[in-house]
Amino acid sequence: MADAARAIIIENGKILVMERQKNNQRYFTLVGGRKNPDEIIEQCLKREINEETGLVISTFSQVFYEPHPEPYNNQYIFLCTVEPHTEIQLGEYSEEALLNRNPYEQNVHKPMWVPVSSFKSLPFRTPQIHEQIVKALKKGFPKKVIDLR
Repeated sequence: MADAARAIIIENGKILVMERQKNNQRYFTLVGGRKNPDEIIEQCLKREINEETGLVISTFSQVFYEPHPEPYNNQYIFLCTVEPHTEIQLGEYSEEALLNRNPYEQNVHKPMWVPVSSFKSLPFRTPQIHEQIVKALKKGFPKKVIDLR
């Protein structure tokens, strides 16, 4: 079973998401991705966020875990802060940037900040995580990891 790390990053009243357009569907996910075999999940988190946004994580705390059957990845979701930065953008050689340049497929990845107040209405790919984040935005994020089995 494969594992993936995802980040919840909130700054200045906005939350960072990945806009996806694939097979004529538009939806949103958290930034992050699959762990390499030689990594621990925290290394994966830092690498994926840097590749997908250019941001450098300074602090992180796992808040959710969502298991998935194959072929999907188990999701380790972290609440993160990042070092000071200017803009966000896909790394030139990230998997997402390479997919964006594929002329044979419409597969678009775009990291973007959205107002926290708009997050609830986004067409989110993983409804259970979306619901938990919406709750946490109102009541605060958990101190212990919530297992979403």
